[in-house]
Amino acid sequence: MSYSKKKTDFQVRLAQWLARRKLSNQMRIGRMIGRLFNWIPNSRKSIARTNIKICFPELNPKQAKRLLKQNLVSTGQGIVEMMAALWAGQDQVEGKFEIDGLEHLHEAMQDGQGCLLLSCHTTSIEWGIRGLNQQLKELQIPVGHMLARQHNNKLLEAHLETARLSFVEKLIDKKNIRGLLSSIKSGHPVYYAPDQNFSYQVTFTDFFGRPAATTVGTHKLAQKGVKVIPWFCFRTGPCEWRIEIHPELSQLGMQEEAAASAQINRLFEQQIKRHPEQYLWVHRRFKNQPEGFENPYQ
Repeated sequence: MSYSKKKTDFQVRLAQWLARRKLSNQMRIGRMIGRLFNWIPNSRKSIARTNIKICFPELNPKQAKRLLKQNLVSTGQGIVEMMAALWAGQDQVEGKFEIDGLEHLHEAMQDGQGCLLLSCHTTSIEWGIRGLNQQLKELQIPVGHMLARQHNNKLLEAHLETARLSFVEKLIDKKNIRGLLSSIKSGHPVYYAPDQNFSYQVTFTDFFGRPAATTVGTHKLAQKGVKVIPWFCFRTGPCEWRIEIHPELSQLGMQEEAAASAQINRLFEQQIKRHPEQYLWVHRRFKNQPEGFENPYQ
């Protein structure tokens, strides 16, 4: 057995052990991890600081520093929430989510077709996917499949895939549009979060007032007749989460590409502003820039 396999297996076993502890203790550990992120100089902290400066120019230095700390603590909790999504027992999920707007999902799927469940990367997104799928399963509604990027560590990816398949049933590579459409045709919604930096099939659309490489994939899917249903998950208490499902973006496919991308980014902005500390600011959202704009992370 190679060293890398031993290392990965140990890390996974540690995460599995943590995910089976009392949920309140898991969240406490997550906050500790986040405080370490804030205390120790690291590249992700620098990225988050840059993003907050770009997206919230109205904050004074003290306010920006406070939001940065809150975000890193939330990111630490998000790491633990992801491990809980993957390996926590069912008793840890039940009763933890308040879900509003299920009627919009019912309406979108009443013809037997699935839909695109559109969201952005809040720190609780994967935990929210497990919570929402559990509710759909209880209501005997087809559970959502998940569009995901393959992890660079193939040994870790094998563990992640096995864990995720226990609550999403099917994983779809982010470039596998045929697989995505097949899931929707078979009656399953598909979780889709297109708010990260893209390097192909993009349009540069403002996100918090700064051009961001925004995928045109959502618009193209809407043009094919795929129904787009926004949903968002936010942490509302120490061990409480709220999932909100919005009405269908019914006009998205009828708009021009630039207008559709702008509508999606505005929607994401509106949701992020409600809980700005719970967004994935540690991601290089503005890495790819149009001519005339510099990469702000260099």
